[in-house]
Amino acid sequence: MKIRLLIMIMIVLTLGLTACGNNGNKKQNDAQTTAVNADPQKIYQNFCISCHGNQLQGGEGPNIQKVGERLTEAEIIKRIQKGGGGMPPFQVALKEEELKALATWLAGLK
Repeated sequence: MKIRLLIMIMIVLTLGLTACGNNGNKKQNDAQTTAVNADPQKIYQNFCISCHGNQLQGGEGPNIQKVGERLTEAEIIKRIQKGGGGMPPFQVALKEEELKALATWLAGLK
């Protein structure tokens, strides 16, 4: 699991660094920097751990240790945003870059 997380971080960093030479607008560059800095495990600890457990094993919410086998990243984003099946929506609670970082990390759990 640590290797997968390291690979995901490296991909995100690589994508962020390739945008550094772009002279595009500052807002886009700030969003990319924030996305690189968004730590999905910290986001999980702050918003998800109380229902999904400290090892993603479930509790009040379902086990999500291998959620990437069942749901795509887009489906995970939709579920986090809209909630459903007893899960509250987090659309307002999470910034777009935090949502993306968390969904990318969860989608990689297979």
